[in-house]
Amino acid sequence: MGIRRQKVVNVQLDTVSPHLIISLESGRVLFVNGYDPNYECWQLGDPFGEVDWLLVAIPGGDIAIWCPSEFK
Repeated sequence: MGIRRQKVVNVQLDTVSPHLIISLESGRVLFVNGYDPNYECWQLGDPFGEVDWLLVAIPGGDIAIWCPSEFK
């Protein structure tokens, strides 16, 4: 069974580097590398939502966050 169209049950970031760990309903786990010294590994956002959010795993193992100005 592939992972296409399976429900996501949990999403987390690793504590050492911003590896993205996505757990699926079937018990499978999708691991997305979050560290590269020179490149952005992944970005996550909602371009179709009412507010613009963007999380990016930036070079060197950190996370950059863009959020609405009214967010505290």
